[in-house]
This record gives sequence, structure tokens and C-alpha cells, in this order.
Amino acid sequence: MPTRRERPPGRPPRSIPAAPAGRWSVQHLPAPMDGPGRRVIHHESCWIPTGGADLTLDQALRELARPGSEACAACDARHLPRS
Repeated sequence: MPTRRERPPGRPPRSIPAAPAGRWSVQHLPAPMDGPGRRVIHHESCWIPTGGADLTLDQALRELARPGSEACAACDARHLPRS
């Protein structure tokens, strides 16, 4: 007769979706009074009009790493890895 309880199996690690292929764009948002400006990174499929999507994935990741940058929560940019 076993005297100790067996542990239930652990949860498998959550996989992080890969960043989609395609082109990217940066939306420059106006800075509030005496505050820093913001930049939002968008995938070319985003419904928010930002002009031409002319960045590669590597360029988009570099932009995302800059202070004041964030990934769009409405498009595939939300899958970009944060460094």
C-alpha cells in the first residue's frame, strides 16, 4: 500500500505564437504636454490605417524595443516578442 501521494502531471508549457510574416508599420502618436511620444507597431493586416507598412520583422522588433513603443493589441503585432 503506497504511503505517499503521487503528484499530478504538470501542465505543459504554453507555446508563444510566432510573429506572423509580412510587413510592419509604426504609428507615431502625439506626445502629451511635457511627456514622451508613443509609437505603436502594427502588422500590415491591421484595420487601423497607419500608412505604408514598410518595415521588416527585424526592423519592427527594433522599434518595439525602443522606449515608448508598444505592439498594437488589435492586430497580429500583439504576438511580437518583447525583449
